[in-house]
Amino acid sequence: MEHERTLVNQLFENKLIVKRGFEPIDINKGINWNYRHSENANTYQTYLHSLEIISDILKVYKVDKNLNLLEKAKDIILDWYITDHTKSDNYAWKEHPVSSRINHIISYQTLATPEFKIDSEIFKQLIETHCEFLNNEENYKFNNHGLMMDYSLLNSSQFLDDEEKKENFTNKALYRIRYFIYRDFTRKGVHLENSPEYHKLVLALFRKIERISKQRKLDLGRNEVEIIKLAQNYKNYIILPNQYYPMIGDTGTITEPKLKKNFKNFIDYDAGIAILQNLNTEDQKKSAMLTFKAGYQNKTHKHLDDLSTTFYLDGYEILIDSGKYSYNNHDSIRNHLVSPYAHTTICLEGKSYQLTNPIKDQFKLKITRYTGKKNYKMVTGINELYKNVKLIRHNILTKENIYIIIDRVISKQKEEILQNFNINENAQVRKIDNLTYEIVFGDESFILKTFERYNSNITSEIKKGFVSRRFGYYEENTQVNFKEYSENATYITALFNKKNYDKLKYIAIKMNRLSYQIGDERYSIDI
Repeated sequence: MEHERTLVNQLFENKLIVKRGFEPIDINKGINWNYRHSENANTYQTYLHSLEIISDILKVYKVDKNLNLLEKAKDIILDWYITDHTKSDNYAWKEHPVSSRINHIISYQTLATPEFKIDSEIFKQLIETHCEFLNNEENYKFNNHGLMMDYSLLNSSQFLDDEEKKENFTNKALYRIRYFIYRDFTRKGVHLENSPEYHKLVLALFRKIERISKQRKLDLGRNEVEIIKLAQNYKNYIILPNQYYPMIGDTGTITEPKLKKNFKNFIDYDAGIAILQNLNTEDQKKSAMLTFKAGYQNKTHKHLDDLSTTFYLDGYEILIDSGKYSYNNHDSIRNHLVSPYAHTTICLEGKSYQLTNPIKDQFKLKITRYTGKKNYKMVTGINELYKNVKLIRHNILTKENIYIIIDRVISKQKEEILQNFNINENAQVRKIDNLTYEIVFGDESFILKTFERYNSNITSEIKKGFVSRRFGYYEENTQVNFKEYSENATYITALFNKKNYDKLKYIAIKMNRLSYQIGDERYSIDI
């Protein structure tokens, strides 16, 4: 409520904040519906025409019962209504603003006292024009915006007087929702837009759809409901032990403190996501969690993050993903954040790879193997989308919470092969020697160490990177790079709590077998 009250107070000072965290728009001379922000014009237009401020006003009104708030909300709605939006290239009739706006108008009309309700003929016209837009296939988007449109069509069509249109629009929305479920979720319930944040967002939309369906006595379908249940369960896997989501894809800093964390391992070959975990029974927040990304089924919110990992241990996000920042493909920060160099992965210096389509790429970009044993768990993936190069990454999480990475690169010519580690911006990184780094969070330290192999010539350096935990903002962070100029390279790297430094006695690869010793115990793994 504090956030909404701040936005509403600003509004009465003629400063319109279209979304939390955005700069205010001066409305002393009224609202300029064609307003263009100097850096994020499209985003400002989207939320301006969504009338998000109406939702904030109504939340404050429910507590304060101040009729001036209803008057202000009504004035904004009518000002938007009487403005001729056909004479400008604004976002009045884009799918996102249309979907959000009509719901806010309905919420206002439902809550307003009789003297402040919108004239019935104007409300009827608003409902009809918005329903026609939402129903029209030419406006429909086959992504989460389409789902927004379908929810809004279900919600708004119930106010139509024409019973035939009401039925047709309702059936259209239900058909598209069912199609969305089978298209955009895997059989294990992972949303295919490559981002935990958008997985959460889509499920929030489904909660609204389920409510309106129950209210209108509509049936989504038994199998469809089961998939959504699996999708709800996936959140329990992908959330970190500290109740935050990893910043995979276009994900910012988002928390769900009431969500019950599931500490079992999770593999979805279709979505290209694996989660390896070790539960700390004494303190769950100090458990270990590794995510691994390889492959995709949808380019939406997809980064070039294949064979990349995030790693959480002992209460700290040590290896992080890059976040989102913006969706402006011409922005240098955005371009860095979606590139391989912003992720903890194996890649080629100065080169990148292209995603063509998931059907074609699925044979060269995927998770290939998962093994779960008593003493360790391992997941492997390949990336063959670089020209004339094959990349293979084996991720091993031991029962002692030592994370071992085996990277193999096979090329037809010599390349500058880069093993990149993207480290939490709150950590201090210290170089111990050419192959060893210490990552420090206050009193807790972790060791990142790569192991020299016969005839290898590995160099290393600390570099600057960028991460974005919320839209429109970024921070500098530290990256550690191990490099080797070769046509056939293998990296053996380990990351672990410094307390285990003396326990890791030995680690090496011979043929296709990894051998290592922790304390007095020796282990071997076929890779």
